[in-house]
Amino acid sequence: MKTTLIPIYYELEKLKTLRQYRNDAELNADLEAVLQALYEKNVPAKVRERIESAGNI
Repeated sequence: MKTTLIPIYYELEKLKTLRQYRNDAELNADLEAVLQALYEKNVPAKVRERIESAGNI
C-alpha cells in the first residue's frame, strides 16, 4: 500500500504540551486511527470493499 504525507497546522504550544504526555509514535498511531475512523465513516462500504478487493489497501 502506498502512503502519503498529510501536513497539518496545529498550535505549537498545544503540540509541545501534548508531547509531554505522548511520544511521536503514539501521536502518529492516534492520528492514523482518527483518519481510519473518518475514512470508514465517510466512504460508503461498497466503495471501501471495492478498493480493498482491488488490493489498494
